[in-house]
Amino acid sequence: MTTHEKLTKAKSQLTNKYPYFGMLASRLKHESNSEIRFYASNGSRFIYNPDFIEQCSLDELFFILTNSVMHHILAHQQRKLKRRGGLWQLATDYAINAMLKRNGLTIPKGANYDKAFKNMYAEEIYEELKKRNYTEEVDSFDQEPPTNQTQEKPFSLLNRKNLSEKEEQEWEYAATISKELAMKKSVMPLGFERFAKKIKSKNIDWRFELYNAINRHMRNNYSFMPPNKKHIYRGIALPSLSSDTLSLVVAIDTSGSINDELLGAFIDEFKSIMNNFPTIIIELIIADAKVHAHHTFRSGDKMNFSLKGGGGTDYRPVFEYISARLPMSSMLLYFTDGEGIYPKITPSYEVLWALSQKRAKIPFGRSIVIF
Repeated sequence: MTTHEKLTKAKSQLTNKYPYFGMLASRLKHESNSEIRFYASNGSRFIYNPDFIEQCSLDELFFILTNSVMHHILAHQQRKLKRRGGLWQLATDYAINAMLKRNGLTIPKGANYDKAFKNMYAEEIYEELKKRNYTEEVDSFDQEPPTNQTQEKPFSLLNRKNLSEKEEQEWEYAATISKELAMKKSVMPLGFERFAKKIKSKNIDWRFELYNAINRHMRNNYSFMPPNKKHIYRGIALPSLSSDTLSLVVAIDTSGSINDELLGAFIDEFKSIMNNFPTIIIELIIADAKVHAHHTFRSGDKMNFSLKGGGGTDYRPVFEYISARLPMSSMLLYFTDGEGIYPKITPSYEVLWALSQKRAKIPFGRSIVIF
């Protein structure tokens, strides 16, 4: 068995045994690199030394993958504030590993674990470590390791990379989906409430509205069935769909009133949807006053497509096309400026208009302004 196959097996078994952790770990693409000493995770890739992975048991790989993704989704770097970097990372590692132990994962020898911290927040652990005078360990952690290098202890790897705002949002949305699915199946990890982020009250942005709407629509159509085998060779172990009728239709308005900048933004958000909701099938329709193209995308597919159009805007052909070609659709997400001819009859499925500008009134469906 190659190391690539070994990691794929670990992700698949992790998804079956610990669905919440497994779904999150499945987002990381693994990449072999003999130049690093053990392993590292940068938010999108799990980079590993093949010789080290070869020596790891499946339980150890469960721990490594889970510990890595938990550092990403819990935004511990964002909670750092003015705390000393190395000591704060050590505190968060203790907090994460205490939760993993509570949920039945095996904690490898050399990992940062102390049963005294099992009911404590990272902030509380930080203060306790200060009292214990962890000066030597803190000093070593505060020194930035060379590029693509990890710490001396392979099971005490601390996440050094601060996620970008986009990456943080992607992990947050992925965590939301995994959490709701886990709660539905009554397999939510124990002790997770201690990791809730303290979020200040602020205006809800359009991305939250967009993804919350899609998440609400999709969450009842998933189940933790055996992993989808389509992308196993890529190292992605995802749960299968429980319904053959699940369908999200995305329409992009390519009329003359939509400039290149808006089209680029629409496409970026479409790709972001694919990244954040990796197990759904998306039917993409390109249209202005008529339907120019229809593409079907699944997780892992290359999203190469041309944008035809430039004419007027008439929304009726898209709805007619869905009725004729995609009758089992239950939601349409339409990227447009809202200036066009609408159908007179409200469709039976949910419609979400992602608008590039404010409109006084939309005849049916919900609208959000994305710019």
